[in-house]
Amino acid sequence: MITVLGATGNTGGRVTTLLREAGEPVRAVGRSAARLAEAGARGAEPWVGDITDTAFLTRAFDGVDGAYVLMPLDLAGGGYAGQQERVGTSITAALGAAGVPYVVALSSLGAELPSGTGFLSSLYDQEQRLGALDADVLFLRPGLFFESFLPSLDAMREHGAHADSIEPDVALPMIATRDVAAAAAEALLARDRTGVRELLGPRDMTVPEAVAELGPRIGLPGLGYVRMPDEALSDALVGAGLPADLTALHLAMNAAFNRGVIRSHAGRTADTTTPTTVAEFADSLEVRA
Repeated sequence: MITVLGATGNTGGRVTTLLREAGEPVRAVGRSAARLAEAGARGAEPWVGDITDTAFLTRAFDGVDGAYVLMPLDLAGGGYAGQQERVGTSITAALGAAGVPYVVALSSLGAELPSGTGFLSSLYDQEQRLGALDADVLFLRPGLFFESFLPSLDAMREHGAHADSIEPDVALPMIATRDVAAAAAEALLARDRTGVRELLGPRDMTVPEAVAELGPRIGLPGLGYVRMPDEALSDALVGAGLPADLTALHLAMNAAFNRGVIRSHAGRTADTTTPTTVAEFADSLEVRA
C-alpha cells in the first residue's frame, strides 16, 4: 500500500494512475472528494482531508509501505512561508508518527541552497525535515516544469508574447510533470533507491526556445518572449492579483536562475535525462487559442 499526496494534481494524479496500473494498492489523498473520483474509479482509496491536519494525515500514512509527498501551495492559506511551514511540518510529523519506511519527496533543483532561491527555500527546509526521519527517503529534484507556462496563457493570447524576468540567453533544464511522476512511481514500486535524483528533461532550453515550440501548438504561431524589468514585472503580477510575497519570491527565484545558482550537479546522464519534449507536452494539451 502506497499513500499519495496531491492525488488530484499534475504529479500525484499521474503517480496514482501508474501505481494502480502496476497493481499497487493506493491511498489517494486530496482536498476534494469530487476531484478524487477519478482516482477512486481506478481502484484507489480516496482520502479527503487537509494535509495540515496531522492526525488525519497520520491515519492516511498508517501501515503503508511507502508514500509520495509534496508541498502544495494554497493561495487561500495566508502567507507563503507560514503556509509552507505548516504543510511541511505536518507531513513530516505524520510520516514519523506512522513509521512510514520509504518516502519519495518532490523537491527541485536548487533545494540544496538554504536561501536566495525564492520559492525553493521552502524545499530546502523540507528536505532537512524529511532527512531527519527514521526512513529511507528519495528526493526528486526536477528542473522547471513545462506546466509553469500555463498560468500565463491568457496573457500570451492578449499580448502575443510570454513575459517574465529570466534572461533570454539562460538555458534551463525543463521537464514535463508526467516524467517526474514516472520516476516517482518507479521508485515507489521498487523501494530500493534513496538520496537525490535529478530530473532534467530532454535538454536544456532557453525560455524563448520553449515558447517558440509551445506557441504553434496552442494556436499562437509566432509566440515570442519579452524579458521585463523586475520592477515592471512585479507591478504587473501584483496588479493581476498575485500576492506581494509570492511576487517577490518569483522574482528572487528567477534572479537565481539568471545567476546560475539553480543548476544541475549530477549533469546529463541516462538517469537524469527524461523523454518528453516541450512539443510533445504541448501536443497533449487540450487548450487552444
